[in-house]
Amino acid sequence: MALAAMLAGLIELPRIPDGPALRDTYWHMGIMLIAFALFTARLLSGLDQLQPQAPGALAALLDAAGLIALGYGGWLGGRLVYGHGIGR
Repeated sequence: MALAAMLAGLIELPRIPDGPALRDTYWHMGIMLIAFALFTARLLSGLDQLQPQAPGALAALLDAAGLIALGYGGWLGGRLVYGHGIGR
């Protein structure tokens, strides 16, 4: 699902006007890419030869960081739609 959302955002990117909306768009894209990377690292860190392992401190840290990034990126996405009118 995340890859589909990324593709939709890239399709919409050329339509965004220069200025604060574009700046917020780049921040949104970067933060959401960080969240994706953190959750991917969390998934891969919990595998040992493709067998799931019990979560540890690293898993909890990656989950927490991913959740924070996802929340902030989501807030920026809402700001793009409701504040700048992007995607309407």
